[in-house]
Amino acid sequence: MRACAAVAVIVTFGVVFSVLLESIRFFRQVSPAEFFFGLEWSPQTALRAEQAASSGRFGILPLLAGTALISVIALAVAVPFGIAAAVWLSEFANRKTRAIVKPALEMLAGIPTVVYGVFAAVILAPSLREIFSAAGLQASPESALAAGLVMGVMILPFVASLSEDALAAVPERVRDGALAMGSTRAEAALLVQVPAAAPGIVAGILLAASRAVGETMIVVMAAGLSANLTANPLEAVTTITVQIVTLLTGDQEFDSPKTLAAFALGLALFAVTLIFNVFALRVARKRRESYDS
Repeated sequence: MRACAAVAVIVTFGVVFSVLLESIRFFRQVSPAEFFFGLEWSPQTALRAEQAASSGRFGILPLLAGTALISVIALAVAVPFGIAAAVWLSEFANRKTRAIVKPALEMLAGIPTVVYGVFAAVILAPSLREIFSAAGLQASPESALAAGLVMGVMILPFVASLSEDALAAVPERVRDGALAMGSTRAEAALLVQVPAAAPGIVAGILLAASRAVGETMIVVMAAGLSANLTANPLEAVTTITVQIVTLLTGDQEFDSPKTLAAFALGLALFAVTLIFNVFALRVARKRRESYDS
């Protein structure tokens, strides 16, 4: 067991070290200030020095904006519906219904992301475009809204399952005490059970957010590849993970800024997901309430 744990730690440090090493090579050619604060992302390098794009543009802010926009839309779908499903399964569904609904809900997490991407690109995105066009709004054929909505459905099982587990972990006497004080079942669930399970629910939401930040296929098929610095969900955007895949696809020269930029993006994505996970663990530990047995 110690050897297995050591292998996991060594592999993790190896991945981080390799990404960090290549990122240092990238920052020797591109200024860190340009990378972290630049407003344009155009890593293509020209064949001749006199071409306008010969130096490329490596500003990460459009990618961060696209990643954040799609993730926020996904969480806006997954959080309310996921928590509502968790409360219903934990407090109101009978045992037989729960035994059927919960596995069916968790099956959504097992659907390949490419299937979600096909649904978003073929069905949802054109439908949204027609709806907004009828309302007089211009919508791109590929939009952050389409990707975010489908991604919200994809991460909904994470929020629902983890929230339901957190609600189930609350001692039974907490709910019984609320009912004894005259609360209805709905009041006991929403005003007592949910606050008591808040640390686990928040941790589940943050873990689902890290899952949304790392998604690639849905974004490629539904949101496009345009690095637009925008907050309009009807426009095409791209994310960090999509650009990593794009930069490392095909024959690449690992001494050019264009290719090395993928490692810098990977390092930034690693930092973002690490912050989410650490914050989730801190919330779960710091705000966990202890109950007397």
